[in-house]
Amino acid sequence: MKLCLIGGLNKMDNFENMLANVRDSFRLLYLFNRRILDLMNYIGKKIKIPYYGGYSKFSFSSPKDGRGNLDNCAWDWLNLYFYEFHFCIENIRLSVILQSDTGMWDADVDYLDIEKFEKTFKSKTKLIFVFNNNDYWDFDKITDDKNQNLKGEYLETFEISDSNKSMYCMVFNINEFKNKISTDNSLNKFINYLNKNNIYDIKIIDEIL
Repeated sequence: MKLCLIGGLNKMDNFENMLANVRDSFRLLYLFNRRILDLMNYIGKKIKIPYYGGYSKFSFSSPKDGRGNLDNCAWDWLNLYFYEFHFCIENIRLSVILQSDTGMWDADVDYLDIEKFEKTFKSKTKLIFVFNNNDYWDFDKITDDKNQNLKGEYLETFEISDSNKSMYCMVFNINEFKNKISTDNSLNKFINYLNKNNIYDIKIIDEIL
């Protein structure tokens, strides 16, 4: 049996330290995931558009219900690495993509070559807002590995169009959602971007009941 551990951590003198780091990482991931879920819940309430499900964009969904294969990629068990939170009402569609780590895209390497990812202190954690109020919804063009918008340095707006239909996108550093005030400011920034494109479907409510 071959156990592949990163950076020589299969050496016994490092093994206990590695396991302690793993335990710390799981506890930190819980806190991060909880924060993200609370943030998405807040965003949905502020724009009065209900949450309509989520989609893993980096891997397959975590195996469940007795299914799956132990040869599956380990990323399949870490769905929030790159994840779409989708909000929808009638023809109004908004997705917020969580890009937890831009390291793979910054280094332009294969998703399994994690030792070649950009260093964590140089990579970024981002949220990508995607809006559409028509039938055009082509997410592959947003999540394609070659999309330059997925690199950590990219924090701008962009559009993806087909004929006369478009998806309107704005990229944020997650630091812009660190508290209620900064989150409200970021949401207003996104709404203003939509308004400049003559889109008035989304409004922010002042108080959440």
